[in-house]
Amino acid sequence: MSTASKQPAEMLDAPDPAQKKRLIIGVLVWAAGWALGLGLVPLVNGSDLADGLKATINGILLLGFPKLFLVFAVAIMGKPGFAYLKRLIASHFKRFAPPATVSPLRYRIGLIMFVSLIVLGSIGPYIAPDALPTLQENRRAFAMAGDALLVVSLFVLGGDFWDKLRALFIREARVVFDK
Repeated sequence: MSTASKQPAEMLDAPDPAQKKRLIIGVLVWAAGWALGLGLVPLVNGSDLADGLKATINGILLLGFPKLFLVFAVAIMGKPGFAYLKRLIASHFKRFAPPATVSPLRYRIGLIMFVSLIVLGSIGPYIAPDALPTLQENRRAFAMAGDALLVVSLFVLGGDFWDKLRALFIREARVVFDK
């Protein structure tokens, strides 16, 4: 029997009680890093520090603290515990993954969404800056909605498109067309 067929059954084997205790403590440490970082941001923003210093401290709190506490959590959990936790979390998110192949109609719809959002986001402000006063008043909301729709279009396009998009960043990637 190959290891690939054994892997799914072994993937989510429950850890022993001692490992489970370390796993719980590790998760609590990781969550504490996020809570501490997020909890201190309003205090920093409410202080009378210089804006540049506030931005630096907030960056450390939001980027550095969770990473630092993640290192502590991995040290507590150990490599097997952290691998178990990653597999457990990934197993819950697999249902949200896009299907590998999609129908031609779905692909066309996703491609229209993808291209039109990029084009409108790029040239829209130049060709009609005063035509839509609502756009000017709610610029940030429109930008966030456009970004969200762009991500949705990637899911509509399916998993094969993700591979195509990834290939853009691999210099050695080559296109092979079916005949």
